Amino acid sequence: MPHYRFTAEIVGRAAREALAAGEGEVCAVFRRSFYLRFDHKYACIGDASLGRGPLNALVADFKEPAIGATAVVAAENAALWEPPPFRGEAHPHLDALRACLDGHVPEEGLGCTILGVHNALSVHAQPALEAVDRWLAGHALGHEAAQLIGLGPGLTPSGDDYLGGVLVALRWLGRGLQADSLWRWLEPRLASRTSEISATHLAAAASGQVHEALHQVLENLSAWEVPDLNPSLARLDAVGHTSGWDALAGIVAVGRTAQ
Repeated sequence: MPHYRFTAEIVGRAAREALAAGEGEVCAVFRRSFYLRFDHKYACIGDASLGRGPLNALVADFKEPAIGATAVVAAENAALWEPPPFRGEAHPHLDALRACLDGHVPEEGLGCTILGVHNALSVHAQPALEAVDRWLAGHALGHEAAQLIGLGPGLTPSGDDYLGGVLVALRWLGRGLQADSLWRWLEPRLASRTSEISATHLAAAASGQVHEALHQVLENLSAWEVPDLNPSLARLDAVGHTSGWDALAGIVAVGRTAQ
């Protein structure tokens, strides 16, 4: 099995911690990226089109490796990417978001819930989504909410991405204690319900870090004068298959409670 070497130019915090272990195993490969596994830590290696994020390491010399191969990514001289700190209690302009969603939201995943419409997945998830909504409104978190964990196909299922959006939105709105509470409930349930890669993304979201495209949407939504959202929304299409939109659906769910 071949061995690969890369040099990172930009790394997220979780990626930098994982890459410090040295040699990792290629455990998933996509068109413009692949995941390296280091025991129970992960980094996503890709070219600049991957975008910046907590698990991402961007390399100039990207080439697609084989599953099961080993790789080392030198990150000692890489720039560390971290999103700008949240300024406190944001006031999300959800009306501005809804006004420019036509044609953007994919039919798959949970992004459709932003528009108040449903597909087969969201109908199946409805009891869990309603349990999360009740919790956001101040009630106890119902056991139905656990149905979201691992719900949907892919390395980061739609239900996980939705919960990641909820976690980061709580930080965005200055509700850190509530984010901590949700993570305490969520973390021990992950091992039996979803992939380690998805759990690693959720841990980053619990600390307030997601893909830069989502941070850009959050920054725009909390600006005094909301800019044209279309460019940042278009970038969500490149975040996983539907991951960016699934996470935005969770963000909107939290944002509704702030209005």
